[in-house]
Amino acid sequence: MKTPRSLLRRFIGGTAGLAAVLSPMPLTAQSASTPENSDDDSIVVLSPFEVTADSDVGYTASQTLAGNRLNTDLRDIGSAVSVVTKEFLQDVGATDNASLLQYTTGTEVSGYRGNFAGVGDAASLNEDTIRPSENNRVRGLAAADNTRDFFRSDIPWDSYNVDRVDLQRGANSILFGQGSPAGIINTGLKSAQFRNFGEAEFRVGSYGTVRGSIDLNREIIPGQLALRINGLMEDEGFRQEEAFSRDERLYGALRYEPEMLNHDGLRTIIKANFESGAVDSNNPRFLPPADAITPWFTQLNQATYNQFQAFDHLSGRPNHGQFRVNLAATGAPNPAYEPYLGTFGFPSPRSGPAVFFNNGSQTMQVTDVIGAFVSGGLGADGAVDGGIAAMPDNGWLSLQGTAQWAINSGADYSKAGLWKNNLITDPAIFDFYHHLIDGDTKREWQDFDVFNVSLAQTYFHDKVGISLDYSRENYESGQKALLPGEVRLQVDPMAVYGDGTPNAAGEPYSDGTPNPNVGRAFVSTNNAWSNRAYDNDRESKRATAFIKHDFNEDRSDNWFKRLLGSHTLTGLVGEDTAKSDGRQWQRYGIFDDAFYNLEGRPDERFNGSLTPTQIVYLGDSLLGSPLNQANIPVVTGNVTMASGPISYFDSTWNSSVNPADPWENGFYAPGSAERSSTQAENPANYVGWTTTPLNIIDAEASDANRDRLTTRATLDKAVTSSQALVWQGKLLSDALIGTYGWRKDTAKSYAFDMSPNDFSPADDRGAVDLSDSYYKLPTTGAEAEVQSRSYSIVAHLSDLPVLDNMMERLPVDISLYYSKSTNFKPDSSRVDIYGASHPAPSGKTIERGVRVETRDGKYSLRVNRYVTSNANATSTQINAAAIGSWMQLTQNFANVFDYNIRPWGYDATVAGQTGNDTDIADDASGIWEPMRYNFHLFNNKPLRPGDVVSSDGNWIVSPELERTVIDAVRTFQRAVDPRFWEAWRIDTFGDFGPSTHEVTYSVPTGFAIIEDNVSKGWEIELAAQPTSNWRIALNASKTDARRTNVGNANIREFMTLVADSLRIAEGDGVGRLQHFWGTEDVVTAGKNWFDGEGLAGAPGSEWRLAQLVENTTVPEMREWRTNLITNYAFEEGRLKGFNLGGGLRYQSSVIIAYPPMGDPNDPTTVEYNLAAPISGPAETNVDLWLGYRRKLTDRINWRVQLNVYNAFNGDNELIPITAQPDGSFSAFRIAPKRSWTLSNTFEF
Repeated sequence: MKTPRSLLRRFIGGTAGLAAVLSPMPLTAQSASTPENSDDDSIVVLSPFEVTADSDVGYTASQTLAGNRLNTDLRDIGSAVSVVTKEFLQDVGATDNASLLQYTTGTEVSGYRGNFAGVGDAASLNEDTIRPSENNRVRGLAAADNTRDFFRSDIPWDSYNVDRVDLQRGANSILFGQGSPAGIINTGLKSAQFRNFGEAEFRVGSYGTVRGSIDLNREIIPGQLALRINGLMEDEGFRQEEAFSRDERLYGALRYEPEMLNHDGLRTIIKANFESGAVDSNNPRFLPPADAITPWFTQLNQATYNQFQAFDHLSGRPNHGQFRVNLAATGAPNPAYEPYLGTFGFPSPRSGPAVFFNNGSQTMQVTDVIGAFVSGGLGADGAVDGGIAAMPDNGWLSLQGTAQWAINSGADYSKAGLWKNNLITDPAIFDFYHHLIDGDTKREWQDFDVFNVSLAQTYFHDKVGISLDYSRENYESGQKALLPGEVRLQVDPMAVYGDGTPNAAGEPYSDGTPNPNVGRAFVSTNNAWSNRAYDNDRESKRATAFIKHDFNEDRSDNWFKRLLGSHTLTGLVGEDTAKSDGRQWQRYGIFDDAFYNLEGRPDERFNGSLTPTQIVYLGDSLLGSPLNQANIPVVTGNVTMASGPISYFDSTWNSSVNPADPWENGFYAPGSAERSSTQAENPANYVGWTTTPLNIIDAEASDANRDRLTTRATLDKAVTSSQALVWQGKLLSDALIGTYGWRKDTAKSYAFDMSPNDFSPADDRGAVDLSDSYYKLPTTGAEAEVQSRSYSIVAHLSDLPVLDNMMERLPVDISLYYSKSTNFKPDSSRVDIYGASHPAPSGKTIERGVRVETRDGKYSLRVNRYVTSNANATSTQINAAAIGSWMQLTQNFANVFDYNIRPWGYDATVAGQTGNDTDIADDASGIWEPMRYNFHLFNNKPLRPGDVVSSDGNWIVSPELERTVIDAVRTFQRAVDPRFWEAWRIDTFGDFGPSTHEVTYSVPTGFAIIEDNVSKGWEIELAAQPTSNWRIALNASKTDARRTNVGNANIREFMTLVADSLRIAEGDGVGRLQHFWGTEDVVTAGKNWFDGEGLAGAPGSEWRLAQLVENTTVPEMREWRTNLITNYAFEEGRLKGFNLGGGLRYQSSVIIAYPPMGDPNDPTTVEYNLAAPISGPAETNVDLWLGYRRKLTDRINWRVQLNVYNAFNGDNELIPITAQPDGSFSAFRIAPKRSWTLSNTFEF
């Protein structure tokens, strides 16, 4: 249960007041606040199971638990461990991952202050704004696991209750047999101490940031019981004015060492801590919006259209069919085709209602169906034929992203999937530097509670010990947003609404109601992907025991005793359980039978196709204005849908005239034969444009509504049982330190994934059923058992008996290191394309290094050479939904042509679709049912046996070709491994017999494509304290991280089968199957495989791209990263009390793409030129700080510090992160701008 925010505020405020009361306590109570006046009784003597920051000096830590779970000297650890001290955090002003990881060795972090984007390099880039600072990368491989006191945690850490941060890079099975191969980021929490002290910090910063924290420690029973309370309240502002983050937390820690249990070498330590917090935010975006507006100015000359003109390829009129590649009559290329144009909005609402909002208004402006549907149209015989010749296929258009333009235009390498969506780069179009496009329509939240307790018992003066530890954590997070992860800025080029007439003067339908929004920029959304919640409960139980023996405890000169040295054997047993519930839902939906009937789809399931789309217009019309004066505003107002009237074309006959009477169809060009038509094709004889009520349900109105609008629900449970044994020996008077660890982890995982239409017998629309009887974990799950081993050896050359005399002549001590370790991630829930389980992801690290330290300890240099690999990692190269969508469409339309299935649904008899077997469609509208379920070819090719030319002369109906293609599809389908159909829940109707319903698919629960990653490089770390008042830290990393082995054998088999089937007899094979309609002007299966029209992606192109990335560097790869941090404190003279410092952060040029080679139009020949990568510029950032410290009273010390970050950065800068195949940059992240914080700290 979460602690209410009001309670947090009161408690933190009360704690601050208590601090004020307690601070003037008698001097005897305050003397313990300074170490030099502390009694021995007040000093906390640590057990071997813990470390604190007390032994850290400047930027140098001496001990850690990160090597083998016991307090160990860092110099004796063979693996790469970096410790960030409290002084380091204080100097650089770091409070979390976002502000720290840009300074540490080999680490990257996303977010507004980050040093990489971390969004991949796909055509579309989606930002995750819930936890941007958790999007990090270590050694170029993956994100590190987040731990607190070495327990896995979802809670984002904050420095208010943290003493130090340990960064373990690479796999380390001693710490965690299961976890990220990148390592861990562990925060050492503040613990209660046996002395009285406190600290209050108040910080202000750029963009109105305010932060306050309190740290109060009290010794309740001298030497036995201590309590520590910490509180945080932060309201962070950002450069994007609409963005904010409010963070409130409360933390408490207790330490109890009962006197009766601490005597004669026996020690008992009981520790407990808790934390409760809440983070509410409207986090900034660090990517500009996608650009679907610039070409309207630069390429289309601000052209406008009407919806019938844009879709027309039938009438023979010039400047028609901007949406159509070919002319229907001849199949010739359409000179008016414009590849920048596509269906209106993103995503397109063409198959559902669109709700238009005038930015700033509190209610919707109008509700409309963008396309005119005429399913009630009559033929000349008075029977319904589903078409009106004067109202052929129609719809609104808007500009598409660059990747789709490349496909539409046939740009070089577009079939290989290499083109990306361009992002806006000119703030004069939209000022993404200072504004958040979402405005106030986005919210993220994180709420958490965690409780830890431990009992440590040691015997014989810490020679034997056991620690029992327990942790329980509840973490909830989520987002509600109007706009999705990728926001696309578009422009409305539609001149009129669709309520005009075909006989309008000059241009058919140009007499429609003028569109008041023509030329206005807009954003659109169907809210299907931007609302989600995640709830995770963790429970960990762990027992750690050790036994230690020192053969040379008396420190004698006996060589044998010195050889044997000391040995520590540590054992661990533990169990970690994580149970999560993830939901994704759309904000609005339609479960209105009248609307489904209106659409002609009475049995339509809830699958997103009839989801209402919000169109939000931004600013004034841009018609006649230059692009550089667009100044598009953010979304404002309350963009809330409600039930209301929807306008539509009612195709009910409403005339006394005879449908067969002659009528001149003005839609067609003068002089064409099609102008001679009948009254049945005259829109004026139908009811026409009218309105009807539309009921929209809102997920925010009730929990029941949210459940009904859920588009995905996932339950997961993972139980990992662990056993570990670690030996560490210090031989030859501690000159040789060997460590060996063995660990066995048994991971059991259970998963259940629901999406609409999966398990919903009680709902005829197919909404998910979240009742306990359906939404529950299976009783059996996947199980994986992994044994992992780690070992290391450290040689302190100066202490080796053979070398000690020689080494004494050197001014430095030298140590050599070697370490090898493995781990795995307990993810047994992932499956491949056939539903077969993937092996668990695993990591392996090998490190070799040298450490050089001056005799006085002032300088310490460590150089490390590493190889870290990540096998069976989850790949993001292919959109799984695109595979399912293509297979679904191919199955559906093979059925459509095989069984003559009409456009508006399935007959009850289904088989043969009685009455739908007409072979020829003579109607010029192109909407008659036979044109859906019979192959119609352009009449510009030789006739095959059985071919018939339509009476209008435009089409060839080819039953022979249709049969040949259907047979090829059936051959392909039967060749597909049967496990595929079962895993994707695609109904094959036996052996692909007559279908009884439309085919649907579901991505298999846990579906993943795997790949391997390997990172090789060097790490250099220098810590220096030349004088007591000057500290220096330098780190540098050279990284080469690459992707290999994308996909397992099963997906390679499947993809090869598809490619081969499309390749065989391309003219008459599977690739020739038409998707969506029976006329030759629609996209084919082969084209759709590579172009992805109507799919979630283009699986063929994406698979080819996945093959191309073999042995390429990971996205945003920078070879070198170097950080220099220093602080100097003046201890005498006029500047006494002042400190001055700075940080220099350098990143070498960033590899973002590779130029392609091969035939630009044949994706099978395309390769990358790995010798000539496309790179962005190097970066150098400088941070500065100035502080002052003095005593205000005998009891209170005051410290003030001004930090300036990115001191010399420009105001408006972009950093490229992806590139087009022609070498131009496509996507950018917003570079951090200069900012500042001013901190006042009072110690008492």
